[in-house]
Amino acid sequence: TIIDSRTHSSALLVKALGEYKNEVKAIVSASAIGYYGSDERKSSPFTEDDPPAEGFLGETCVLWEESITAAEKLNIRVCKIRTGIVLDKNGGALAEFVKPIKFGIATVLGTGKQVVSWIHIQDHCRIILQAIEHSNMKGAYNSVAPNPVTNKELVATAAKTMKGSFFLTIPVPAFLLKIMMGDRSTEVLKSTTVSASKISNTGFQFIYPTIEAALHNLLR
Repeated sequence: TIIDSRTHSSALLVKALGEYKNEVKAIVSASAIGYYGSDERKSSPFTEDDPPAEGFLGETCVLWEESITAAEKLNIRVCKIRTGIVLDKNGGALAEFVKPIKFGIATVLGTGKQVVSWIHIQDHCRIILQAIEHSNMKGAYNSVAPNPVTNKELVATAAKTMKGSFFLTIPVPAFLLKIMMGDRSTEVLKSTTVSASKISNTGFQFIYPTIEAALHNLLR
């Protein structure tokens, strides 16, 4: 269902563009940093030139991107945005992180050392807009902030922003997460350090390059 929802929709779009007269010049498509897998594969941050990971998420992202790349045969510019963990006060991952903090509890997942490659929702939207407007942007671009953090750093910063010093840090052991979440626990315990160099080299300026700036904006 996950793969079909992405590949079939892209195939329908490409088919329609090929069959009907249009003036579409570019397509900006979503993808995800799940393309890369975990840091165990590499000692330096992942870049857009790295090969995909084996396994379900890597395969999904490859098929997802290939399904829209077909539009290039129609002389349409295609830009694929590999999205990190988007921080948004209205939902998504951040909402889950702050639920226990509202009660004064900062929950660190596993060892807390796993790296989270995040981006503020506003910067993510600005990257998409730049991809639409800049005709020289094509291929894959990582949508992540230039300063990834560990899970422990993210949770601690969120707790300090919301509660000052009035919170208690509680680790949630990996085995407990596996019992609660099953195979999905792999994703919250996985470390993925992703580079923002390619998008930065286009001249893109992050409004929220640090986790402190991002969470101050979203949680204060």
